[in-house]
Amino acid sequence: MRPIKTTKFLSARLIFFSFVIFFLHACASKKKVTEIHAPTPLNLSEQAIFTYGQDSVIADDFQYIYLKNHKDSLDKWDEEEIEKSVQDYLDLYINFKLKVKAAYAAGFHQQPAFQQEFEKYRKQLAKPFMVENRFKEMLVKEAYDRLKEEIHASHILINVPEKTSGADTIAYFQKADSLRKLALEGRSFSMLAEKYSDDPSAEQNGGNLGYFSGLQMVYPFESVAYQTPPGSISKPVRTNFGYHVIKVHDRRPYQGKVKVAHIMIRFQNDEGENEGSKSYQKALEIYNKLQAGADWNEMTERYSEDQSTRSSGGEFPYFSAGGTLNSFEETAFRLSQVGDISKPVKTRYGWHIIKLVDRKGLEPFEMLRPLIERKIESNLQQMKVEDKTVALLKEENQYEPNNAIIRQSIDYLSATPEIAKPHRLGVLFSISDTVFAFSALEGYLEEKQITLPVDSSRAKQLYAAFEEDKILSYEESHLADKYPDYRRLAQEYKEGILLFDIMEDKVWGEASENESKLLEYYQHHQENYRWKERLDATIFEAIDEKTIQRADQIIGTQKINKRLIEEVEEKVNQESALNLQIFKDIYEEGESRSGAEEVIDQINWKVGSYVTEANDRVYKVVVHEVIPPSQKEFEEVKGRVISDLQQALDREWIVTLRSTYPVSVDKEVLTKLIQQLIAENE
Repeated sequence: MRPIKTTKFLSARLIFFSFVIFFLHACASKKKVTEIHAPTPLNLSEQAIFTYGQDSVIADDFQYIYLKNHKDSLDKWDEEEIEKSVQDYLDLYINFKLKVKAAYAAGFHQQPAFQQEFEKYRKQLAKPFMVENRFKEMLVKEAYDRLKEEIHASHILINVPEKTSGADTIAYFQKADSLRKLALEGRSFSMLAEKYSDDPSAEQNGGNLGYFSGLQMVYPFESVAYQTPPGSISKPVRTNFGYHVIKVHDRRPYQGKVKVAHIMIRFQNDEGENEGSKSYQKALEIYNKLQAGADWNEMTERYSEDQSTRSSGGEFPYFSAGGTLNSFEETAFRLSQVGDISKPVKTRYGWHIIKLVDRKGLEPFEMLRPLIERKIESNLQQMKVEDKTVALLKEENQYEPNNAIIRQSIDYLSATPEIAKPHRLGVLFSISDTVFAFSALEGYLEEKQITLPVDSSRAKQLYAAFEEDKILSYEESHLADKYPDYRRLAQEYKEGILLFDIMEDKVWGEASENESKLLEYYQHHQENYRWKERLDATIFEAIDEKTIQRADQIIGTQKINKRLIEEVEEKVNQESALNLQIFKDIYEEGESRSGAEEVIDQINWKVGSYVTEANDRVYKVVVHEVIPPSQKEFEEVKGRVISDLQQALDREWIVTLRSTYPVSVDKEVLTKLIQQLIAENE
């Protein structure tokens, strides 16, 4: 049944969109658009499959929308079914386009409410096609590729205090670069890290970070590490922490993740940390007992001095390279078989006996995608996506700057009164065939409510922000020229909204709100709203005849009603809820039935009591009354009358539209399209 206009307008709109999806998936406003690739187009891009009035629909566009709704069904159909499906859908699609044309003719596309709603949908549609999102997708794939490899590196950090900017950072860069030069000249990298690095751990590890893979380091650091060959030292790279000089020692395939358990013996205060110490001897004795067959969990519970894991068998969560202490990690990854146990290994916390619990490789891309996307979203600022986006768009869209006017404009933003204001029509830059003059910059600053003058640094930032805004806006406004899929999706959304609006005006509102018209339709079609013969009956479905008899004893001469049914079922079903079920209703001749109620069609339609068996159950049907055929009252069938009137109005309207905008189908193009669909499906 078609949706009916109610005061809950939004609900009706959402219901309707679920119908529109049958035609063109226009309800995607509630879904994230993830598919941006159209089905393989036919070579019919310039041929119209049908015309309506002065307009036409190209065969490729019809094939695109047809395949979106039928692609999964084609391989199940034979040639005749495919041909019938295309022809039926073409008829529906023609009707759809006629209604949309009527909406344009009536000016629905000019209404502010429509424009606001469509703009909201259009912006959502544009997101997957914008360059920023293409960069994000590239970063996701880049991160997954990096996860396949591990880097062993050391670093020296020269910390740059917060709020340090501009020329003040040069001194920190120069210090980092001087340390790099010393390392290149042969000085020990680890000694330089111990002495000069601002990373507190460098005093113990000489800057050695061990192995790590993608998403474990901040993005600029990670990128340089992956770009530096083994044995080489990078130029200083800036992160939020400061400047890093990175030495790459090795690269290896991803080792996967391991899950291990450990027994830890802490160092004693009065001993050294060597293998002659009491703590080591204790750890070695535990190891020997384990090798002799002692139970791991019992030994962990009794001896491990790691309070956080001793009660759970000493287990850690899965971790990959770079996830824990170097010596602990290296030993864990050297264990090859599940159940293998290491000799005691030293960390700064004590001696560890490590047992391999499980090992797993890199998960498939689609499984890791959500995690990678979350990590990337949290690091976008460091990845400078906006800068890369604007740079790419400048290249793609033939950006041409007028550097003289740009410099003059930036000077003016921080100007003293004697600096001349650039001419309003002075061109700052052009993108393809569009120019942006100084007047556009003025409008941008006015919109942002910027008060001039500003300092020179702020002036450069403001101009850069203006240029970025205009370049991104230009790209968004020209997406339809670049991407046929976006053009089609945007058109589907627009036409879906227009279709809803005009259906609401021409069909649904007319049928649901015009009470006199409803009554008139009901009176002229009363033959469609009649009851057939009906039974007022109660059905008992029982496990056996004794259960039926027990129910009869409880009921006796009482009149069967809802309260009595609940009482009988409760008493009879104390041992099992499946012993007895009772159904009381009015059953109409010819209506579809299921389950126990199917027994109604197996008895005589006369007042009385009937017992029968089916499907290993016993049924008793009590017919209380036989109700002869009669006319249904208007209020009983009002919902159905509304639906029928809507359909009648829709049919009449389509006849009028086809007369107003004559339709002509190109049979030759239609035949060619069907033949190609059949050929592609073989």
